[in-house]
Amino acid sequence: MKFSTPATAAAALAFLAPSALAAPAHSYGSKGCPEGFVYTEGSKFMLDGEPFLFAGKSDAHVGLQQKNTTFNPLGLPQYGGEGAGVSPVYFQEWNNGVATINYGPTGLQALDKVVELAEQTGLKLIMALTNNWADYGGMDVYTVNLGGQYHDDFYHVPKIVNAFKHYVSVVVNRYKNSPAVFAWELMNEPAAAAQAVETSPVLQVQTARIKHMITWGGEGEFYEPGNADWREFLNELALPEMDFGTFHLYPDWWSKTVAWSNQWILDHAAASKKLNKPVLLEEYGWLLDADKLAWLGESTPANETKESFGMCGLSFGCSTDDGFTIFLNETDAGELVYEHAREVNAENARLGN
Repeated sequence: MKFSTPATAAAALAFLAPSALAAPAHSYGSKGCPEGFVYTEGSKFMLDGEPFLFAGKSDAHVGLQQKNTTFNPLGLPQYGGEGAGVSPVYFQEWNNGVATINYGPTGLQALDKVVELAEQTGLKLIMALTNNWADYGGMDVYTVNLGGQYHDDFYHVPKIVNAFKHYVSVVVNRYKNSPAVFAWELMNEPAAAAQAVETSPVLQVQTARIKHMITWGGEGEFYEPGNADWREFLNELALPEMDFGTFHLYPDWWSKTVAWSNQWILDHAAASKKLNKPVLLEEYGWLLDADKLAWLGESTPANETKESFGMCGLSFGCSTDDGFTIFLNETDAGELVYEHAREVNAENARLGN
């Protein structure tokens, strides 16, 4: 997660290459999804012919990691925190314009273990394919290595587009048969500076033979009068290639009120109903008091509550603390998480899942 004034952009919709997938004995939905694959039916997620409700951990960023040895201190990418370019695990390495897929134990073999563990435990993964931000090796790794001058070059310079399409093709085809993949997310929080990117020439999505769902991964901005940097979420959700929409919510980081946040959720629910597609609150968080004071120079008002969950990840230990994190070993947060999971399980049981 990071928020910036530039708008979310459907330009990230490019690049999914077709993947061959033989149809099983039973298939569901308009894509003919195999058993175990989640799909959409109107505004609902479905699994094997039944409504699918779920609770999950936000923002694992499965699939983002890149390693870049090319760095221009006067240009892009300007790495921030969150493991940017320093993780021992990376899936693609860049060196002076040349990209090499890492198929080894510190690369896609490590991602194989995550997918296999998800299959064994019945978890579903949203697989983000790159990042608008430099954290974990974002889209500017492509631009700086392939001669781009601007952040937005990622969306339309053929050499850059083709490099990303190659990477996506490798990853998508590797896991095309896995029911653990909930959806492919084209980018975490795609943004472009000032263009109507919904009509950009990079809208070259080739999705006809991809059985997994696809979403663009945006923060969910609606156009606000007087704020030309905010795009229209409805336009992005309406794109036929998109199976569902996403939105994020970080009220204090965005300098928004609790009342604004409640309306933000209601507005996205209305968008889901209007376009008859699911919309997922994918990331949310409230800064811990110490971090809010350090980063924003503010403290949390006594009448505001916070529910921010950065949960421990499978058998690999706890996620990093980015200031929004409350771990499950904290009594209050743990009980809220477990209570919510029980309620979702009960509703699934009621529906016959």
